[in-house]
Amino acid sequence: MRSLVRFLCLGILISIISLALGCNLGSGGTAEITLNAVVTGEGSAEKAVDEDLWESVNISPSSYKMLITYFALERKDGLKVTLIDEESPMLCDFSGSVGADGLFLARKAIPTGTYVAYEMSFTYLEMDVLCSFNVPSWSTDAAHALVTATHDAGGAPSHGSYTIRQYFNVDGQFQKRDMVVNAGTEESPNWVWMRRELEDSEGNRKFFFDQETHPYQGCIDLFADEDFWGANDTLDDEEPKIIIESGNTTGGLDATINSFTVSVPKTLLITVDVTNSFNFKEDSTNSTYYNGTLDFGPSYDEIPIGEGTVAYYGDKGFHPFMPKFNLKML
Repeated sequence: MRSLVRFLCLGILISIISLALGCNLGSGGTAEITLNAVVTGEGSAEKAVDEDLWESVNISPSSYKMLITYFALERKDGLKVTLIDEESPMLCDFSGSVGADGLFLARKAIPTGTYVAYEMSFTYLEMDVLCSFNVPSWSTDAAHALVTATHDAGGAPSHGSYTIRQYFNVDGQFQKRDMVVNAGTEESPNWVWMRRELEDSEGNRKFFFDQETHPYQGCIDLFADEDFWGANDTLDDEEPKIIIESGNTTGGLDATINSFTVSVPKTLLITVDVTNSFNFKEDSTNSTYYNGTLDFGPSYDEIPIGEGTVAYYGDKGFHPFMPKFNLKML
């Protein structure tokens, strides 16, 4: 009889402990996770011989920022748990923290279980790169501060570090695929668009679009891929959002995850690899811009258009790549 009582008491005690520690023993419990982020990739330039005397150059930014507006984990059974949402967006400033332990992003108690995927959305990516800005002498922007500051007394490119921002979702006058440069300061930024082509004709000599409304056409922009961005006439639509999904390769995505099981408090780390994440092409016959460094500038086709040789004031084929993302449990 005493043995039976001891057995019943032991069973009751186990039940009480199981309820108290449900995050460890029961599938319906929760456990706290901390999400950190770190950037990897050091400033560099790599050349690869391309066709037609153009060489492809990949560079790594010297600093990096991301404005994350959404981040969610997906459990094996399809349950999605949001860690960051639009009500509390997170600006990840990796400036000067390449290879560091990581930035704190979020902390939350989530349902226990095995997590196999994640998805995220951000408004923009921002990077600092060495570059110059170049225009024909007849351009109305020949005396622009960005142009004069990046040329020496002899007129040759003299590169400086400038901030380039790439928009993946709509933000006011900025739309998906926009690539803009800060013509102001870090404390008082002035984001401007750059024109892809100039013409030596009235109203077409300006390289920088320094205005509050979107110019809508003719700008240097991010890569063309309608499967990734949607149709060109929907780039100014706030919905649908551009979502980065682990396992999706559309638009050159490389987002991976090491699946993990949560039963006790854990720390997760998402690594953002920006190595060689900005690509452009250089003309190996043009000694002015054949320097392994980013040179922004328009192309120019003499009027009448199509009858002369196209001149390039800088490099061409600007193509910022999406970083590589990997999420794992520490």
